[in-house]
Amino acid sequence: MSHVASKGVFYSVFGVINLVVGMTFYVLYMFHIAPPAAAMTTISTPIVAKVMKPIAATSGIPTRIVIPSIGVDVSVGVGSYNPSDGTWTLDNERAFYADASVPVNDNNGVTLIYGHARRAVFGRLGEVTGGSDATIYTDSGYSFHYIYESKQDVSPTDISILRVDGAPTLVLQTCSGPWDAYRTLVSFRFTGAQKT
Repeated sequence: MSHVASKGVFYSVFGVINLVVGMTFYVLYMFHIAPPAAAMTTISTPIVAKVMKPIAATSGIPTRIVIPSIGVDVSVGVGSYNPSDGTWTLDNERAFYADASVPVNDNNGVTLIYGHARRAVFGRLGEVTGGSDATIYTDSGYSFHYIYESKQDVSPTDISILRVDGAPTLVLQTCSGPWDAYRTLVSFRFTGAQKT
């Protein structure tokens, strides 16, 4: 009988200990109680600080675009979409940065610059080939450099290129096809930026 009683006491004490440990973890989890400062010193503080430090992006609004391989050297204005008449800002002498896209930057997203398919603007855009580079000059005093990546024709209503995620990319757009039925999109991959 004493053997059974001692077994019962053992299980009772063991149960109480488990209950106390379980409740401690529950309280710590539910109320997010931080460990003591002494315990925190064992964590590598420089790594935590490095992760928390924001990375500043170099950016700017385009003011000029140069594509030497096709003889493009055009000023760039800021263009907006007018929902009341379904048009974008356009003229015959310059290209436009679509303000619905991200500014030129070295961090993320697609910057869209569009213009008429006239020789003075983007009339030769369809002639861009592999190895062609483009330089964008900005109001922030930086030039951004790109190299040709791809070309495609899309419907005028296709807005899938207006992305803020992914690698920094330059997309140039102009009209193409019979009666300007399509939009040619020429994509360039970011290669670097420098102070001008």
